[in-house]
Amino acid sequence: MTAGGHVDELGHQSGEGSAGGQAAGPNEADRLITEAAARADLLRSRHAVFGREMHPRAAMFLARAARATAAVPQRSEGERSGDAGAGDRAPGSTADPRAVQLAELGEPAAGRSASHVLPALRDAVFGSSLLPHATAGPEIVPLPAAPALVCDSAEHILRVNSALLRLSGRDTDGPAVHPADAMRGGHEPGGGLFGLTLSQLVVGPDADARLVRVDGSRVRVRVVRWELPGAGLSAVVLVELDDCSALASRVVDPGWTAELERLARVGTWTFDLATSTLHRSETLQELYRSLGVDPDGAGSAPVEGQQVALLCQSLRSGARAGDHHLDLPLPGNRMLSCRAEVECSDDGTPVRLVGVVHDVSAERLARRRVELSGQRFADLMSIVPSGVALVDPSGRVVDANPGLCRLLDTSLERLRGIQAAALSVDELLIPDTWPAEVPAADGGPVLPGWLRPVPPGAGHAYRVGAAPLRRGDGTTVWCEMAVSVTSADDGGWFWLVACTDISDRRRAAEVLRSAGTVDELTRLPNRAACLELVDRLLTGASRYRVAVVCGDLDDFARVNSSLGYEAGDDLLLTLAGRLQRELPVSCTAGRLSGDEFVVICSDHTEVGGPDLLAKVVADLLTTTITVHGRPVQLTASVGLATSLPTGEARAADLLRFAEAAMHDAKRRQSRGAIGMATDGIMSSATQALDLEAELREAIAGDSLVLEYQPVVGPDGTVLSAEALVRWPHPDRGLISPADFLPVAQRSGLLRELDLWVLRTAAREAAGWPEHRGRKPAVAINLAGLLPSEVDFLTVVSDTLIDAGLAWNRLVLELVETSLVALPPHALAAMAELVERGLRFAVDDFGTGYSSLARLKELPAQIVKVDRSFVTGIADCPADFAVARAVVDMARAMGRTTVAEGVETADQFHVLRGIGVDAYPGWLFSRPLPAVRLRDVLLQGRIPTPASATPATPAT
Repeated sequence: MTAGGHVDELGHQSGEGSAGGQAAGPNEADRLITEAAARADLLRSRHAVFGREMHPRAAMFLARAARATAAVPQRSEGERSGDAGAGDRAPGSTADPRAVQLAELGEPAAGRSASHVLPALRDAVFGSSLLPHATAGPEIVPLPAAPALVCDSAEHILRVNSALLRLSGRDTDGPAVHPADAMRGGHEPGGGLFGLTLSQLVVGPDADARLVRVDGSRVRVRVVRWELPGAGLSAVVLVELDDCSALASRVVDPGWTAELERLARVGTWTFDLATSTLHRSETLQELYRSLGVDPDGAGSAPVEGQQVALLCQSLRSGARAGDHHLDLPLPGNRMLSCRAEVECSDDGTPVRLVGVVHDVSAERLARRRVELSGQRFADLMSIVPSGVALVDPSGRVVDANPGLCRLLDTSLERLRGIQAAALSVDELLIPDTWPAEVPAADGGPVLPGWLRPVPPGAGHAYRVGAAPLRRGDGTTVWCEMAVSVTSADDGGWFWLVACTDISDRRRAAEVLRSAGTVDELTRLPNRAACLELVDRLLTGASRYRVAVVCGDLDDFARVNSSLGYEAGDDLLLTLAGRLQRELPVSCTAGRLSGDEFVVICSDHTEVGGPDLLAKVVADLLTTTITVHGRPVQLTASVGLATSLPTGEARAADLLRFAEAAMHDAKRRQSRGAIGMATDGIMSSATQALDLEAELREAIAGDSLVLEYQPVVGPDGTVLSAEALVRWPHPDRGLISPADFLPVAQRSGLLRELDLWVLRTAAREAAGWPEHRGRKPAVAINLAGLLPSEVDFLTVVSDTLIDAGLAWNRLVLELVETSLVALPPHALAAMAELVERGLRFAVDDFGTGYSSLARLKELPAQIVKVDRSFVTGIADCPADFAVARAVVDMARAMGRTTVAEGVETADQFHVLRGIGVDAYPGWLFSRPLPAVRLRDVLLQGRIPTPASATPATPAT
């Protein structure tokens, strides 16, 4: 820089002094700049005006506006001394730096001290209308003394100053900075301008616009705008073009604009084309020093050299002079924005180059943070497994993440722009109801049911449990959706939709639902589903023509015992498929239990009547099926029941009558019989129904009793006792288990009966005395309470804990069919009980669906040889061979054996010879009441043929 003090057009000088006026002394200027209150006001002014980088034309306008509003003429030393005297305040007075007078155009400067220069600059450029009570909104935006206003993003006028009111012919007694202020002063808000749009007040381009006055006349103005960062507002200043020459003739104190530049971290430079002299403003030099920049490039080339060279080259080539922008990166992630342009004289001759340097490090850092935040969000959306979509208010997909593309098996290009309704499957699409202020073509966009219409600005969030979406290949995927509203960059809004695939969850739920209504093996309706279907038919129009046929395969156990459990399953599957394929249309097949099927006919007249229907079902169940390469001849006994003419029968009644007819036919004719539900059969079944009700009452009223069958060892020691339930009926006497157990099975009371026996036996066994140094165990046969039930472990554990019975004193007996193909949770429950000391026994081994090869797979510690093999073991080689095979296999696997129903000494000797460990039976004792069993345990061992001759059974 030269010491000659060249002055640039922006009102800054490179040396000391000022053009056209005496500058304030250095001490006075320093004192003014460090005034805390003034600096705070200027800092707020900087945030309001210099939110973005400065353009050279904006900087020139500020300088000229300052000249127009300051009007600081040269004054003599006397005037300045007078000012100093006037600056003395009375004692006790307080100076408010915010309460300063406006420096109006043409106002005489006499009587104003130099101490008022800086506040006067603030008020001249930004106005003095800051209200102490204002905390937000347009009222906190300082306005210049020139005609100015504040408007929102839609250009609605929110605030005006007095100068604008006067220019537009709307004079007011005081400044109308905000409608609320004007109303407090009794004036019309904003002189009637509040709420108008800027286009209603000013017409034409900003460079040469016309201000419409209240009387209809127009004033030629130039419109200068500033966007206020973070507020959504714009400040607008109107400059009368007729006054431009006057503005250019006025001079502003360089200290004023220099302070503004410091606050905004802006500096300026000029390059005189005639003298090739580069001038930097003091604020630019300070900016360079604060950033550690050597402006002269350590003697190589100045910082501004590149822009000067490019613009000079452009001028030499004859190209039209424009502006040039350069971003200069600095160490420490800092950035300078450098703009330069050619300034010409009135005749168009280039005179100088003008440049503005702005420290945009903070803005650059903020932009970088926004970019990184956006990138983090994009990275997050790319790895989120769920699908995420942005949907605009018209229902179109704007964007989606890769997860949604995978979910719908389509590309992002195909998703963008597609209507959300097109992604829905079988959805009821209803045009939404929009508020009147929201335009909607053709009555509004059509939205899917899972996308609720939301008025702009209404925040909401909701979840949709399940919605079907269409994939790219036309298949359907079920999704759970979370929907909320998010803001758009332009102030609008989007739906933010997150989709999670729940297809597997729905399939699992469907399996669980069907587990209670569908037979697991054949997938036919089970008993519960059949009862529901019959109930529904009995309430329909054809309720008097409903028929139910029950069919039971004859001697089906031989298939399992000879060919194995898998072969039996294959045969049942084949029969189920045969029924489904060949039954009449009005008939539905179901499976009630192991080898028992049911056919439900909605109208037996459509198949020729009930007799013909029964014959059709019997013929379908009577066939030859090849299983594992071997033909198996099957026959079945069936029973038929029809709805009563009175319509009083329930579904359970019809099914019960049909089963009763089937059992009656099987009793009369062993194979291939057909029975009808006559009055006698239905009466007998009704009696069974009464017996069911009485049994239910007996269980609930604790009216049953237990007897115990001792199980002895080879030496007569009582090892355990089998609990046997008895029903002493008050009217019918003692009812045999053979009579009431089938009733319990048909009526679903087996579980309740098992629970009663378990609790009662555990409680009574806990009080048994020791027998020969040990307390015997109690064995309980379970038929309704099975390990496959979810609460099996809990029920057994709670029962033993409540009764105080040791774990090793309980044996649970289960038929082998209930121990085959147990689910994992059942095996886990049994394993935990065994670990605690409880034992499981396989009851009636060899008569069920399992073969001997499956013995090693059964989770049991005791094997009970069925009495059918024990009865003939002394004189039948086949029975002997089977019994010895079972005992040998059990011993090889570390399991104990019990022979059921030992009644003769010969049976006992043979069984003991092959290694049987324990023997229940009448040879040793009949079933004993609880009191009599205690006496037996106290007397000592029970005599056996091995220890006493002759053996006398206990009574």
